[in-house]
Amino acid sequence: MNCKKTLTAASVLWLISSGYAAHADDFNADNYLFGDIGGYRSQLHNDGIDVSLGYTFETGGNLSGGERHAYSYADQTVLGFDFDLNKLFGLDGGRFRFSLTNRGGQAQNINNKAEIGQLMQSLEVYGRGRTTRISEFFYEQKLLGGDLDLKLGRMNVGSEFGDFQCEFSYLGFCGSQPGNFNSTLYNWPISQWAGTAKYNLNPEWYVKLGVYQMNPSWLKNSQGLNFGSPHGTKGLTIPAELGWTPTLNGLPGTWKLGYWYDTAGGNDLYYNEQGQPLILDGGVARTHSNKSGAYFVVDQQITSVDGDSSRGLSVFSNITLNDRDITTVDRSFNVGIVYKGPFASRPKDQWGLAGQYLHVSDRLSDSQRLFNAAVMGGDMPVQDDEMVFASYYKFQVTPALALRPEIQYIHNPGGLSENDNAWVATLKGSVAF
Repeated sequence: MNCKKTLTAASVLWLISSGYAAHADDFNADNYLFGDIGGYRSQLHNDGIDVSLGYTFETGGNLSGGERHAYSYADQTVLGFDFDLNKLFGLDGGRFRFSLTNRGGQAQNINNKAEIGQLMQSLEVYGRGRTTRISEFFYEQKLLGGDLDLKLGRMNVGSEFGDFQCEFSYLGFCGSQPGNFNSTLYNWPISQWAGTAKYNLNPEWYVKLGVYQMNPSWLKNSQGLNFGSPHGTKGLTIPAELGWTPTLNGLPGTWKLGYWYDTAGGNDLYYNEQGQPLILDGGVARTHSNKSGAYFVVDQQITSVDGDSSRGLSVFSNITLNDRDITTVDRSFNVGIVYKGPFASRPKDQWGLAGQYLHVSDRLSDSQRLFNAAVMGGDMPVQDDEMVFASYYKFQVTPALALRPEIQYIHNPGGLSENDNAWVATLKGSVAF
């Protein structure tokens, strides 16, 4: 294909392309709503260019619980470009990735509109402003026969460390979890200047290290399309991960153990700058110069159907430990199952069921107890534990279109027994164009 035809095809696909960019080993034009677009999609892919357009929506409302019945709607559109620099320029192991994300929908999530009080969102795609952002802008280079993988540019922590599937609507079962609790660790669609290095110790084990700019200015809508770097950098986030990708009894799995250290720190939940209880003496919260945390992720398939590993039961779990002096939820634990292809007549469908335990930091609950003991008539609710259960069924309507109705049950929302338990129903849909 000559340069002029390549650019013409790229322009067409800019407007009408696929979901997330396919890799060379799993590319199939039939998986997209517009198919091969007269052969342009396959031809571009063979030349080293993948252009992608994916759309996700989530909507739902509370059936019970909260202060009122309410519903909300949120959506996300991702436009991405992948360039295989080996195919394009003969640069072996080179790749460039660029993506833009637009989030839209209503200004408030179900949880806020209904005042349920829960600790995590029922609609995971909600948040980070209704605007367009640069979500990825990085160069990747594989060296040492592919054993060493280097990335440099704009990325987010959650896409590289502790990353996890996102089939559920409930945020606690979707994506990397540390960023859901820590204000200085950013998940999609926020990106920061960063560098990562991954080394494959052998075909099953790897180690990964990253260094990320910690700058809260990236959260502002005005910085969404800034290719530079705004003022306001607070420090660095340094995550590390040890991964194991075994094949157990012929079935795939992923196990990850991670640790992160943040030089930005944060504000103490209990003490002020004078070392006195903040809730009684007021003033300014004590500032910590750093914080850290850890995580464990497992996603392992354990059964197949008549030897077909595309169908069968998988188990998953996420354990997240956060700094209890700074973070409201100091630890969380979830466990769940996913069954792919539950019916022979529906081999691409999925069913998922999961539960999560969230523990509010004792530093915060101790502060609330102190207030009740020290103030006459003090009746401040004391936060403790919250539990959430959710189940979805994924209808793979076509290779390009999926719908996932989901039911969620929130016990002690916000870790408060005073709050009514809540039932929330949601619908999540996704399409790859």
